[in-house]
This record gives sequence, C-alpha cells and structure tokens, in this order.
Amino acid sequence: MGFKLGKRSKRELATCHKDLQLIFLTAIASSKVDFGISEGHRPVEKQQGYYAIGRTVDLHRKPITNVDGVRKKGKHNHFPSLAGDLYIWHSDKKVRRKIAYDKMHLAYVAGLIDAIAERLYKQGKISHKIRWGANWDSDGVIDYDQSFDDFPHFELIKK
Repeated sequence: MGFKLGKRSKRELATCHKDLQLIFLTAIASSKVDFGISEGHRPVEKQQGYYAIGRTVDLHRKPITNVDGVRKKGKHNHFPSLAGDLYIWHSDKKVRRKIAYDKMHLAYVAGLIDAIAERLYKQGKISHKIRWGANWDSDGVIDYDQSFDDFPHFELIKK
C-alpha cells in the first residue's frame, strides 16, 4: 500500500537526523497504517514548557518529562534531532481523533519502524539503531515493564 508524508510532517522530519529521515520515509512508503511526524527538533523554550507541566503549570497533571533542555538535554533538543514523535493519520477527522495516539496503531507502526531500522543498519545505510518509547530496554515486553511510556517517540542510539 504505502503512503506519503504531508507538508507539516516533511517540515518536522527535515529537522531530524538523516538516519531518522531514511527510516521514517522507508516506513511510510510500505506501511498499511498512515502516520505523520508531529515533532522532530524541539527548541529549549518548548522543552522548558513541557518540563513545567505538573511543576509550575497544569498542576493537576503529572510531569511529562524530567528533561529541562538546559541542565539536561533530550534527544529532541539536538539539531538535527536524534528523536521523532509520530501520530496516526486518517483522512476522516472523526476516525483520526480516535486513533491518532492509539497504542495498538502506534505499536503496528513501531514494529515496522524497528524492522526497517534493523535492516538499514545491517545494510550499512544508517549508523544508528533505534529505540521506541514503549520498549525502552528493547526486551520485547511492550509497555508493561516500563516506568514511563512514550508510544509516539522514537530515538536514535549508538550501538
């Protein structure tokens, strides 16, 4: 089947490391589930806004990150970004609202991305491996053994 990224997704992907670009472009071209890139590079100001959630703003929520972007940098804070966040896209807005961050749909895409990244790495086309935010330790146990999950998040790691 395969899909193509939209303008916004292409713009976000352009802020990512070339290895992430190749992985995501290869994945979207062969995926049976359409997806987009919601975020690549994240400026310090935006990172600090996320860091403030649950601490100084939105006090009813739990903190969503321990990375402030200054004392501690995250993979999104590099340029080019060493991380990318995805969402599931569907042409029907009602459906899209329901599945954009649905764990089952994101897990399907994650499996595809993981397999493609492994193949590209073995072929020498990329120099990094990839790690998914719902399987940080890459042990094959998804979500259940994680103290923090981030299903839309993928990041490059050196091996």
